[in-house]
Amino acid sequence: MKSLRALILGPPGGGKGTLSKRLVRDFDFFHVSAGDALRREVAEGTRLGRESEAFINDGFLVPDDVVTKLVVNQLARPEAGDRWLLDGFPRNIAQARELDRNGVDIDLVLNLEIPEAEILARLGGRRVHVASGRSYHVDWNPPKREGLDDETGAPLVTR
Repeated sequence: MKSLRALILGPPGGGKGTLSKRLVRDFDFFHVSAGDALRREVAEGTRLGRESEAFINDGFLVPDDVVTKLVVNQLARPEAGDRWLLDGFPRNIAQARELDRNGVDIDLVLNLEIPEAEILARLGGRRVHVASGRSYHVDWNPPKREGLDDETGAPLVTR
């Protein structure tokens, strides 16, 4: 397929993840979520993962340059090729500038605009299995057993 480097932006609960899954499925994108990459690096105990975990454990946001390194590393993977979708990243100007400094070019940006009332309804129903990142929603994608992860049976937390 033709080269396309895309970015999807929008507020938390705006549907970026849901739309990203559909775009990946229907248009064969390599999907990059900074949050997923961060969880993977922490779980694998990589240098960036350990560095990120230290900030998280101290209650701080992971610095922009560290998160950008995680994303750039994902885009450098052979399977990413030249057809990828960044999901919700960059989140701010500093991250966008850091991507630019790393030579990451973007062809297309999708910016989702969602009414605030809809965002609040969506966010209130989110549930997550922290260890795996599996997400559920009490209305649109409920777990098989209320409050429990489908695969492990572990308790879910409000995201």
